[in-house]
Amino acid sequence: MPPTSHAWRVSESARSMRFSAIRRMSELIERPGIISFAPGQPSAETFPVEEFRAILGDLMAGEPSAAFQYILTRGLGELIAAVIGYARQKRIHATAAETIITEGSQQALDLVARVLVDPGDVVLVELPSYIGATSAFRAARAEMMGVDLGEGGIDVDDLRRKHRLATSRGRPVKFVYVIPSFQNPSGISHSVETRRALLAAADELDLLIVEDDPYGDLYFEDAPPSTLKSMDTKGRVIYLSSFSKILAPGLRTAFVMGPQDIVAKIEIAKQSADLCGSGLTQRLVLECLKRGLITSQKEKIRPYYRAKRDAMLAALKAEMPEEVRYTTPEGGLFVWLTLPSGMDSEALLEIAVEEGVAYVAGRSFFVDGSGKNTMRLTFAKEDVPVILEGVKRLARAIRAGAG
Repeated sequence: MPPTSHAWRVSESARSMRFSAIRRMSELIERPGIISFAPGQPSAETFPVEEFRAILGDLMAGEPSAAFQYILTRGLGELIAAVIGYARQKRIHATAAETIITEGSQQALDLVARVLVDPGDVVLVELPSYIGATSAFRAARAEMMGVDLGEGGIDVDDLRRKHRLATSRGRPVKFVYVIPSFQNPSGISHSVETRRALLAAADELDLLIVEDDPYGDLYFEDAPPSTLKSMDTKGRVIYLSSFSKILAPGLRTAFVMGPQDIVAKIEIAKQSADLCGSGLTQRLVLECLKRGLITSQKEKIRPYYRAKRDAMLAALKAEMPEEVRYTTPEGGLFVWLTLPSGMDSEALLEIAVEEGVAYVAGRSFFVDGSGKNTMRLTFAKEDVPVILEGVKRLARAIRAGAG
């Protein structure tokens, strides 16, 4: 007897959900012997495991029962205060009522979408944009419109055009989502001029900006320009940041800073989602802030990733055909590669895997279905000698795919 189908029971929202293209590819790209430029995760070699062990030992020696109790939905009060002080170092000024701790930035994106988006509302995103964000917006049944991204960041004139197009159809535009510093997937950063122009356009169009900043501290040369949040004088920016890339992603600790009335609604939405975060994890992050571990981690991981970035860029320059273009990120974890027009990075992946190298095909980062000839490479996972070999394999695959 065939199993009963429950498809008719699934909600319309669930029917619009899509499994992450990156995670869907994991079986293919994680085969033994594959050099993987695919996973967008920090290297486990950077995790301060011994420091975590010492902090956890101190927590267990103190009042361990408190660490395992429920906490407030908004987060530990002491951690919120510490995060406010941490953000102030970036000239971001927020009150406790404007701040909430979340279980990673992915939860923050989901909660922002649930609070701000009604089905059919328009959300503007960069082309390309972070898959986790577009998945969250799609789950909220937003209509996403892509805005061109250039070397200097988001094309503000194109943003105005897309906004006009949406509003001419009677569709409200709820916000624009951006990663201004060392973007995932492209590695591109918005120039200071672009940031100012974006804030001016948001004021002109009465538009909220959701600024995602997971990579801003991971710079290799000069620090990136000021965050949009620190430049915002009109209360239009909802700021998301995380400790995943600095400490470890398994801690699942991030924060949101935004207008008080919106943060209050996010708190209610979070209460229904998970009631509260982990008191143990939040105490661990609090101690990392108190003990200066986050500052020392930044100093440790910047040269670590810079050396890997340099190796990948040098290998790309030496090995790639002239018609292949790629970004030169000044921070973050990613290089964005563009193949000659007419090539398909999804079709090429099978050839690449046969050569023993993997990447993430770029089309899944584009909400308009473009990006067929692009791919995302990360230099975070592999060691320098492996990066050099992996780029050689990728160049062979590209030449084979080009015929």
